[in-house]
Amino acid sequence: MPSLRDPIAFTDALADVLRLPDEALAMSYIYMNKYLRFHRSSATPDPLDPYVSLPFLVRCMSEILYRLAVGTNIESFTSKATESPRRLSSILLPAHALLHPSSPSTGKPAKALTIPSPLYDTLRATLVQADLIILRVLGFQLHIPSPLEYLQRYLERAMEDIKNVGEGFDEWDREAKGEYGVLGGIMEGRVGRGCRAKAVDACKNYELANLFPARAVALGIVYVVLEERGLKIELGVREWVKDVGRAKVDSEDFDEVIEILRKT
Repeated sequence: MPSLRDPIAFTDALADVLRLPDEALAMSYIYMNKYLRFHRSSATPDPLDPYVSLPFLVRCMSEILYRLAVGTNIESFTSKATESPRRLSSILLPAHALLHPSSPSTGKPAKALTIPSPLYDTLRATLVQADLIILRVLGFQLHIPSPLEYLQRYLERAMEDIKNVGEGFDEWDREAKGEYGVLGGIMEGRVGRGCRAKAVDACKNYELANLFPARAVALGIVYVVLEERGLKIELGVREWVKDVGRAKVDSEDFDEVIEILRKT
């Protein structure tokens, strides 16, 4: 098995093993960046507040324990928050395997995590305790707007001129679409899939996850993907932002978002 470079690679791999949807994976990245922002902004911990001081203890953990306490917990926490729940055992077993690949020198697999075992009980208790950290960092607000929530409406508005031209496939029922091999909707097409993939990747970015509204990020993603696909926006940028964003996206935020997206 390939080695993992960083917690992002770990989160990607674990999400694939758990078959988590894009929405859950994107929210995992958002939670991770929210935690990272809190982690960076923390000064001297208050010794009277165990929940605030716990992240400082994380700094002293080994890299493996750090990933388990933060990366694995965020996957566990997100799976519940996005209505894609997974049992703790189904998360901990593959997480442990990912963090303990076969030895390069011997080729032998590392000792597997077993249930029951003292190690499993310790890791399970760590995840339960770490839920309190994540809850505190998020201010007990589990639902955070994600760019994925706004992609479809923005893409439909951007493609409105050609949406109802021709056969009108959107009006077909599921059976007819299945019989003739028609995709379910605009998000299942190449542009839609490109927008979804870029939206998930955008949530990995610290600035996009922490400093900009999800609406601005989503609109920037649609603009950049259309640009990359060679679909030219005929309107002026400001007019396009106002039209597609329904005047709910700040133009300066939009400019900064697309600048970041073009660099990533």
